[in-house]
Amino acid sequence: MQKVTRWLLAGASLIAFTLVALPELIWRVRLATAQPDPQKVQLVTEDIPRFWRAYDLAARDTAHAVQLFQRVYFDQASPGLRDYFDLKIKSVPKFVANQRRKARYYRSIRSLTLRVDSLKPQILAGFGKLKELYPAARFPNVYFVIGRWTSGGTASRRGLLIGTDMACQAPGIDEGELTLWERHNLGSLAGLPSLVAHEHIHFLQKDGLDRSLLRGAIHEGMADFLAELATGRNVNARLQAYGLAHEPALWAAFTQEMGSTNSRNWIANDNQETADKPADLGYFVGYRICQAYYERLADKKQAVADMLTVSDYPAFLAKSGYAQKMAAQ
Repeated sequence: MQKVTRWLLAGASLIAFTLVALPELIWRVRLATAQPDPQKVQLVTEDIPRFWRAYDLAARDTAHAVQLFQRVYFDQASPGLRDYFDLKIKSVPKFVANQRRKARYYRSIRSLTLRVDSLKPQILAGFGKLKELYPAARFPNVYFVIGRWTSGGTASRRGLLIGTDMACQAPGIDEGELTLWERHNLGSLAGLPSLVAHEHIHFLQKDGLDRSLLRGAIHEGMADFLAELATGRNVNARLQAYGLAHEPALWAAFTQEMGSTNSRNWIANDNQETADKPADLGYFVGYRICQAYYERLADKKQAVADMLTVSDYPAFLAKSGYAQKMAAQ
């Protein structure tokens, strides 16, 4: 019986160790796939013209659109598109259905999506600025793909994965089929360097077992804040006007939920978007916490390093002074 108990205790200890160590291991493996020199990053755009070849074939043979996109686009995908499919697209029929719901929109964006290569100098300049702020930064390749409006950007161990079709706001683009949230979150091609920088911050961030709303808001707000430092542009700038005008009330509401694992009122809550109040206000709260922390430390490089390696989110909030600032208002 004592031997069985020892085995059980040893097994429990191993599981506990694995749960704690695994996020650290994943983070280290992810960084190992990147490189320290931002100028050597590959910006991979080959999936975009491949998408349009499949698009044209499917337009002429709508009955076989799913099969055509599978064969011409997904079967020949770059490593980044393969990851993006697994993480965000998941279904070729749903991918095709999204295009049919937004038929006029997709017809109007082709020329914009084919201009991504022209943004390489701005994207690399943002990487260079982040290297100055955080010398330990490593830089993955960036893959530009066409998705199904489930993610403007994400990261995998292979690199940064950018849904280019969600960054096509411009004169002449037909937005009539887009929902309110989609219209409000439609980025511009000029904003892509900031979006890439945002996703790069997620690539660099350490993760752990904490799944609280506070952690989620700090992670997303940090990505906005540091991307803005690197590129001069906040990809979620639309949240600032509402957030600043309602900051005390937002903070009071946020504090009621920040310790829970329920983020549905603050992050990825596009169903709550209205004409008067934007969704995703957790990004704004996290941005303000990170901004307060950065402004409080004299050593700005240390402030950035602290953000990117944070593991104790309540302690980070306390050190930022943001809660005290809000309490004094």
